Amino acid sequence: MKPFVAKLLAGPLFFFFFLSSFAQGDYSNKITEWKKLFPKEDVIAASWKETVDFSLNTNPKPGEGKVKATVVNEVMIVPVKDYLKYDDGLFYNDEISIENFKVLNTQGKEIKPEKICGDYHDENIFHSDQKICQVKFSLGERGKAFSYSYQENYHDIKFLTSFYFNRHLPVTERIVQFNIPSWMEIDLREFNFTGNAIQKTSTKEGNITRVVFIVKAVDPYVNETSSPNHAISYPHIICVSKAFTENGQRNVLFENVKDLYNWYHLVTSDIGNKPGELKSKVDELVFNKKTDLEKIESIFYWVQDNVRYIAFENGIMGFKPDAAQNVFKNKYGDCKGKANLLKEMLKLAGFDARLTWIGTSDLPYDYTLPSLCVDNHMICTVILNGKKYFLDGTEEHIALNDYAQRIQGKQVLIEDGKNFILEKVPEYPAQRNKESKSTKMAITENKLTGTSTIEYNGESKILVQSIFSSIRKDNKKDALTSWIKNGDENIDVSNIKNPEFSDRQKPLQLSFDFKANNQVTKSGNELYVIMDWDKDFGRYEMPADRKNDYEFDQKYFYTVQSELAIPAGYKVDYLPTAFKKATPDYSFEASYISNGKTIIYKKTITINKPILKRSEFASWNNFIADINKFYNDQVVLTK
Repeated sequence: MKPFVAKLLAGPLFFFFFLSSFAQGDYSNKITEWKKLFPKEDVIAASWKETVDFSLNTNPKPGEGKVKATVVNEVMIVPVKDYLKYDDGLFYNDEISIENFKVLNTQGKEIKPEKICGDYHDENIFHSDQKICQVKFSLGERGKAFSYSYQENYHDIKFLTSFYFNRHLPVTERIVQFNIPSWMEIDLREFNFTGNAIQKTSTKEGNITRVVFIVKAVDPYVNETSSPNHAISYPHIICVSKAFTENGQRNVLFENVKDLYNWYHLVTSDIGNKPGELKSKVDELVFNKKTDLEKIESIFYWVQDNVRYIAFENGIMGFKPDAAQNVFKNKYGDCKGKANLLKEMLKLAGFDARLTWIGTSDLPYDYTLPSLCVDNHMICTVILNGKKYFLDGTEEHIALNDYAQRIQGKQVLIEDGKNFILEKVPEYPAQRNKESKSTKMAITENKLTGTSTIEYNGESKILVQSIFSSIRKDNKKDALTSWIKNGDENIDVSNIKNPEFSDRQKPLQLSFDFKANNQVTKSGNELYVIMDWDKDFGRYEMPADRKNDYEFDQKYFYTVQSELAIPAGYKVDYLPTAFKKATPDYSFEASYISNGKTIIYKKTITINKPILKRSEFASWNNFIADINKFYNDQVVLTK
């Protein structure tokens, strides 16, 4: 993962807020109107303007670029309740500094905010150069505006990337303005603008071209579970710095992917690898392996199993891998370190292995966007007999030639000396993640008893393997039991057959005996039977007040076949009607069939795409409602 670029993609609170003072105002007469727009908000920004300026750096210091940028944010903050406290978190790092804080109260008097700045700590990141300033100040009466301003300084323009319209506050008017001098060539790429009524104007005044984006009534960004990265859904601008002219000479920055690759190649050209320190381990891993694929697998799986993933985001080390021998010795590394270790070990084994940059499914970009925000991950590519194998050392338990959902279909940038190769990771249908359950059951003392076998493939298999491996040995049986029961206390599980968890290539199978309580109801001569108590996806209705799209963990392909022995003396009185509903993105099909001795229940659920858009929630909820109608119907047996 990269340093602050990744943070900018994580959410609006990770932006750096810089504001300069402007006219005060009394917005008391607007409160009723604004509360209709933003009914749950206590603080509203009447306006939020972000202004970007560029300057030449005639004497750059080490770590600085020839072009710098400043971003000034000006926010008019209006409380809709009396005497609230405003609290903000401003992120910066070694590439960016913050200055010129200013807060003016309703009377236009400057007040001094509480400000505590220091290192930022994230439990998911081992080490980072991220820093944070916590800024707090008290607001006055409802409707009375405070202005809040400060400035961020980009010491090198290559790190100026993303501008989002949605922030942590609702905004009645959001403005992003770029003041582009004639000596600077900028490409402003627009993402997710459709349906957001964003106005764009461009005017020229002397040597400055002003490009202004304006949007009204902007909702705040809300953190919700299972939300896609907001780069996928929310409107934003990527600022691509193409070139600048100095003293009549045009200097290229990031004009195309070749320029981006050249910088990446420069950063990774002097890692300091000492492959000799890896040789004995490589020899051990490939010893007695008969084929090239077996040798690659042995090295790949060893790195997966023995080198922990730890995020490391510290200045240039957010782009430059750690030396292979360091990762090998420490037994931990970030994605770049693990990719570099894989490359060096595979090269020692005689294979053509290369560092590879990729943007995961969190990002909507490909390499037509020459920007540091285009990718957020590094893997290793092995080229064998003309075929490319993409090895992600951060993915535990995944097999060679299989790819996690988060990188499927994504474009990769593969090193090739001074050149590069663009390729795509294969994309698989939902059937790759097939989870199939086969059950045979009988009615014993008004309980369902029987045996089940569940087969896991793809993402579902990897999930089970990951959970199992993370649990202490003495708790593994209880963990498997809990996994199978899925929180249903009506289910008792016994006689679990230990599956082969270490085999990455084969499906994973769990077999067990079960007793299901409260699934059979006796009434006179009738038995009412629930054969499907899991009711998969039955609780996946999207709430009406959800603000974000919904991202599933994976594509899904569920199949169920259950066979119920009809008790002696009983016959089928009623079977639920077969049901089928299908769209291109998801489908459900289920049926009950009886041959007089048994009842066969079959069900198939398919989710073909991992992200459900807010605009699709109504049709999705209708789909779930129809599924639940089917689930709520029961088999009826009678004497």
